Amino acid sequence: MHREGCARTGKSLFLAPAAPILDRIVQHRMSPHGLTAAAVVALAAMVAGEALWDGAAAADLGVPPPDFVAPTPSAIFLDPNRFEVRGGAFAHGVGSIEEGTVDVNLEFVSPRIPIGVGEWWSIFLPRFHIGGMLNTSNRTSYAYAGGLWTVPLWYGFFWEGFFGGAVHNGSLNGTPTQVALGCQPLFHVGGSFGYAFTPNWHIMATIDHVSNGNEVFGTDCTRNQGLNNYGLRIGYTF
Repeated sequence: MHREGCARTGKSLFLAPAAPILDRIVQHRMSPHGLTAAAVVALAAMVAGEALWDGAAAADLGVPPPDFVAPTPSAIFLDPNRFEVRGGAFAHGVGSIEEGTVDVNLEFVSPRIPIGVGEWWSIFLPRFHIGGMLNTSNRTSYAYAGGLWTVPLWYGFFWEGFFGGAVHNGSLNGTPTQVALGCQPLFHVGGSFGYAFTPNWHIMATIDHVSNGNEVFGTDCTRNQGLNNYGLRIGYTF
């Protein structure tokens, strides 16, 4: 009852026994020698006791204590161990005679190879994807398949790289409206940077490149203009 009365009146139990100490501190304050070290320590102890009692009294009255812990941002990660379907639009053939047109993209992605799930080195295990780029202006379209590596980063962000092959309906030697791709099939490489805003939905910016790789892999293709496509996609994980 005494504690409850103190809590209601806002007076601490620590305050009554601390009154003589407070009087001495005031006397020291008024003296020409100023505040002594002992007085400072006594004052600090009194203030600490007051704070502790205020917290206990608040708990007795059902008042929640203040939350001094900064909230941690929710971490939503793209789960690479699930299936995905993705779709979006790309600026087609940037920097080539095919630029100024648009590709529509659709892609299906498998889960990561189920080995070492939860291990740190599992990020090096590929997923597999298959998809297509359909040009809306009768330029080069292609279908592709290959490996894809998904690396979750922080707070929903992720990075991906992919490598595989592609078959196309474009020109080998070039036309007034199509680049000279030189060979059939082509290499397909690129990467994405994205953000998962729910456990199922995510968006990504993607760079997509197809070429025959004669300068890197030494293929026998005499022409190798290639295509660079830049796009935005949305994905759904299930």
